[in-house]
Amino acid sequence: MKPGGRFDVCVVGAGIVGSSITMALAQRNLRTIAVDLDLSGRLSSSEKNAGGVRATWWQPVNIALCRASIEFYEKIARQVSFRQKGYLWLYDEATWPEALAHIDVQRRLGHPIETLTAVEVSRRVPEIDKLDAVAGATFSPKDGLINPNLLKEYYRGEALRRGAQFLDRVWVVGIDAGSNTVRLACWQSDEAMSDEGLVRLMTQDGPGQAETGHLFELQASAIVIAAGAWSPYPLKLAGLKNFTEPVRRQICLVDNRVTNLERYGMIVDTSGIYFHNEGAHILAGYSPPEEPAGYHFNYDGDAFFQNEIWPRLFARMSCMERLRHVTGWAGLYEVSPDRSAIVGRAAPRIYEAHSFSGRGVMQSYGVGQALGDLVAHGKYGSLDGSALSRDRFERGEQAFEALHI
Repeated sequence: MKPGGRFDVCVVGAGIVGSSITMALAQRNLRTIAVDLDLSGRLSSSEKNAGGVRATWWQPVNIALCRASIEFYEKIARQVSFRQKGYLWLYDEATWPEALAHIDVQRRLGHPIETLTAVEVSRRVPEIDKLDAVAGATFSPKDGLINPNLLKEYYRGEALRRGAQFLDRVWVVGIDAGSNTVRLACWQSDEAMSDEGLVRLMTQDGPGQAETGHLFELQASAIVIAAGAWSPYPLKLAGLKNFTEPVRRQICLVDNRVTNLERYGMIVDTSGIYFHNEGAHILAGYSPPEEPAGYHFNYDGDAFFQNEIWPRLFARMSCMERLRHVTGWAGLYEVSPDRSAIVGRAAPRIYEAHSFSGRGVMQSYGVGQALGDLVAHGKYGSLDGSALSRDRFERGEQAFEALHI
């Protein structure tokens, strides 16, 4: 095993959250390296989400971190294709009182949000012409849509400009946290890996017989585990308890020649389906509550569209009668017990930021800056992520997030 160098911080995982953290650490003049098995992110949750960005949440910490991120995205909107067209969220009789109960905290934290009657919903979006079970709605104009790949590349570019490094095709196989140094035993593939090789490695905790590579060691004063849905493995190596599990989420692209939703942002229906215009198509996703946990990447194709997507869209909008399935994909949420991220200091010299439960893109900037302060200065700065610390589960102070889709 040959040495790979000494750093102030090593970030394990370079998806959108890991890349943001790497940028934040480099901004604080820490010598930082990020390692990832596939920097292109072919199986990454960062690349397989719906692109929505919102601060419409019920937990104050989630609102604050998303608000900070949105304020930053506004400054770089052109570089990352951030379009603030808002979120329109429809509620039924059971959930509408809960939504109203959280309006004050949202506004107090600087998140502008309107309340709408069912009739006002139809006036704002005439395509929504079936109002069965709609008790009310909220509209948040500062929320919107973003290109996650462009945002991730922006973080990486800024990090590289400040001297950070990124290593591709690297899988951490050992973590030894000593009193002064964390040693990471790493395996690096000699060649680009196939999707099948990535799945085999990331789901079976080993490189697999078909992969060739070499071992090396990295040393750092601290590490950050930010490996998304694959965080359970480095957590295990570090001797830390894992609280979360990966759950498949599927998204469809559909063709509707009758209408175009370009002037609207994200719409979330009472049924749980969420959708927005995506170029010449409509992007629509739905999370079946019975979906089993596990590293499942298969997309169910037309069957998913016919059984889950089309009926819900047509039940709300007559113009969706003749939808045609085009394509789609499946990705992973890393879902925590309370559907909020786990962020903070996990053990001496070990920090973490994972289990965002579908909120990674939305909170990536805010979490990166918060954790950057914690690592560099030993305490949070203007952004306080302490409510997301792992010890909340032992304390019984969970940050349960109901607006999880």
